[in-house]
Order: sequence, then structure tokens, then C-alpha cells
Amino acid sequence: MVLVLALGDLHIPHRAADLPPKFKSMLVPEMIQHVFCTGNLCIKEVQDYLKTLCDLHIIRGEYDEDTRYPETKTLTIRQFKLGLCHAMAIRQRSCSLFLKLLKDARRIYSFMHL
Repeated sequence: MVLVLALGDLHIPHRAADLPPKFKSMLVPEMIQHVFCTGNLCIKEVQDYLKTLCDLHIIRGEYDEDTRYPETKTLTIRQFKLGLCHAMAIRQRSCSLFLKLLKDARRIYSFMHL
């Protein structure tokens, strides 16, 4: 089993000082295998913390200080092909698909962001 944490729009330190303590206490190294961040981590310290937990996959949000993050990212985890993009990129492209998981022989899974 692969555990994945998907998060975005943390806006630390602009809108919050840190991750909520109860949430942070559940984040144990090697418990989660991947973190998908859909942008707006905002500062490098948050990225460094998340990297201590597992493999970190980041895309850029409009408030991220690090402009080296890609606007979109495609990766493969086991039999699933994943595409990540920030919600602002979706609005700019007039597309409603947020995250699409492909490659199951019998099904196509997709998650919609409304």
C-alpha cells in the first residue's frame, strides 16, 4: 500500500504561522510515501520539512517564493499516472480537471475540483 498526502495553499507564514499542531503530530517520517503539493507552500522551510517525511512533488502556486517549481507535473507511481497543477493554472486554461489518475485496466479515476 502506498500512502499519499495531497495538500496545497498552506500560505505559511502569510495566512498561518505553521501547520496545525494536531495535523503536524500525525506526519511521521516513512509513514507516508509521497506528498503532492499543489502550490502556495510559500517559503522554503515548509518544503524542507515536508522533504524529511517522504518523496515531495511540488508545483508552483502564485504566492510561492521559489520560481523553480514547475507549473504542472506528471509522475508515475506504481500503475498510476498522475498529473498535478495548481487551481490558478486550471482557471487560466478554462479546464475543470484537477487531478487525473490513469492506467487501471478496467477504470479511469479522476477527481474534480469545483
